[in-house]
Amino acid sequence: MWSWLTEHFVARITGAEVLGAEERTIRSYAWDVSDLMQRSQDLPRLLIEGMSGRFEEAEIQVREHVGKCYDSRLGYHRFAGAIAHTFILASGQTVDVTPLIGSRCTVKVLLPSGEREVVVGDLSVHHYKWRLRDAGQFYEITPEHVMEVSNRSNAAERASEVVYPQTYSGIGRIYRDERSRGCTGAPGFMVGTVDHGGSPRCPIHEGTLPEDLLR
Repeated sequence: MWSWLTEHFVARITGAEVLGAEERTIRSYAWDVSDLMQRSQDLPRLLIEGMSGRFEEAEIQVREHVGKCYDSRLGYHRFAGAIAHTFILASGQTVDVTPLIGSRCTVKVLLPSGEREVVVGDLSVHHYKWRLRDAGQFYEITPEHVMEVSNRSNAAERASEVVYPQTYSGIGRIYRDERSRGCTGAPGFMVGTVDHGGSPRCPIHEGTLPEDLLR
């Protein structure tokens, strides 16, 4: 149903139809991302795959893993948006660590023994892992083992006060919603989205956001 081909990878979304239905009905969506730089027997090397109940969910999964698999210098992070730096912690909390990157953080890690260890250092994201640098030492952490991450710098405190609407797509000023009266955006490229790029602040989707985040 959809494919994304670059010199580095190929991503696909395939719909599974319900057999015998009078109208075309899609039961589920299979998605996958395959690498073209290091092939397997001269064929694209499968990196990750999955299933989703909705096309939009499959598309988000593709963007997330492209953003995390490939170096940001290749330029794909702008398609992934915030989800390239968004992780699910051991506590079940979903956290976008973008405001914390490059700052000194305190991370509480759940060990296999059930005990908890506190690690402190400057945070960076490397694909699916976090790294904390402290006095020349590097600690690599799996976000799924993290119970809590915090940073009490002014920038992080300010970022924690920003509440994104539940409809935010994670890219630019695009929201997963239908345009309604009072909305300053226009219908987006994807069905069911509204794009506010170049438009004044939207009182419906952006009423609580600071001015600098609308640029």
